[in-house]
Amino acid sequence: MTESSRDLLKSFGKLLQNRAFLMAVSHQPGMGEHGGPGGGRGQMRLLQLLSQSTTGLTNAEIAEILDIRPSSVSATISRLVDMGLAERLPNPTDKRAVIVKLSDRGKEMFDQYDKRVDDWSDKLFGDLSAEEQAQLEHLLTKLNHHVDDVNWHDMMPDNHHWPHHGMGGMGMGRPHF
Repeated sequence: MTESSRDLLKSFGKLLQNRAFLMAVSHQPGMGEHGGPGGGRGQMRLLQLLSQSTTGLTNAEIAEILDIRPSSVSATISRLVDMGLAERLPNPTDKRAVIVKLSDRGKEMFDQYDKRVDDWSDKLFGDLSAEEQAQLEHLLTKLNHHVDDVNWHDMMPDNHHWPHHGMGGMGMGRPHF
């Protein structure tokens, strides 16, 4: 079993070294936390959330759903409004709150983004049958649940003894756990 487990780890390593794959996956909703310095991923998470809400959401609802600070929500909404991708509307039931919705431009932009994701997914998984795709989804979900249970620090020797650039010519960089 160890040899086939090593082969699987090597295959995953090759996949994770593919920059195009990593870029596409990292732009999926739920990847990363609150975005980088420009808040790009946070903005995309909010755009996706707003695209799923036909009636719009309040700042408080957005903060709760995305599990981020209300001040971060306000700042992200302001950036989206400034770009013309979202709009603030009066809340008909609560005059103290506003409803945030995608603007027409925001809907168009998100639809284009969503189509690109669909196209990329079809290209990546198009050679797999529907049964193979379902099996891969099942296995990745199972692996994802198992990964959460692994204590990675117990598996690593004292990190101070790991080489910083490679492992004795084995082509493996220092793990970043």
